[in-house]
Amino acid sequence: MVDTLDLGKLAGLRDRSVLVLGFALGARRSEIAALDIEDLDFNEHGVEVTIRRSKTDKDAAGRKVHVPYGTNEQTCPVRTTRAWLTALAERGITSGALYRRIDKHGQLGRAPHGRGSTDGRITGQAVAIIVRRAALAAGIDAASAFSGHSLRRGFATEARRAGHDQIRIGRHGGWKDGSATLAGYMEDVDRVISNALAGVGL
Repeated sequence: MVDTLDLGKLAGLRDRSVLVLGFALGARRSEIAALDIEDLDFNEHGVEVTIRRSKTDKDAAGRKVHVPYGTNEQTCPVRTTRAWLTALAERGITSGALYRRIDKHGQLGRAPHGRGSTDGRITGQAVAIIVRRAALAAGIDAASAFSGHSLRRGFATEARRAGHDQIRIGRHGGWKDGSATLAGYMEDVDRVISNALAGVGL
């Protein structure tokens, strides 16, 4: 999906960061859209991201998620987000909404007819459009079923395939302990890689 983006354009840099950081956070589309530049704290190990608003965070306590450097420059959440921040800074933007609307002329701006946030922040729906558009461009089967939530589910299933336990995955992505939804994602993976028939001698 990242390979389909035109990184010579502002939208390509933004969309790459949305896809990669959104996946790395295991974030909901609303959480991705709500991120501010000030929510990112870069350090030698990667970036500490503060999720200030969450569907399951009734007390608005927020949570911090550590995102390490990746090994591939094009899919490293730290480097791709730094590249997007550099593009924003070149346009005089160093605070406020992290992900912003880009108009048909490739310029940062508000929604048509003055709709939307005054700072040009994208919406959760825009995150879903970015994901679906990249999936379609990549020729992924059933791309029409992809949405903003695909980044979150994809994170959970790939983290499980990598051998991480449900509690660690859940706390990283902001699922409640014992989440039935997350357990379902884990089962999707476990019935293949930890199948009950493994080793029974068939």
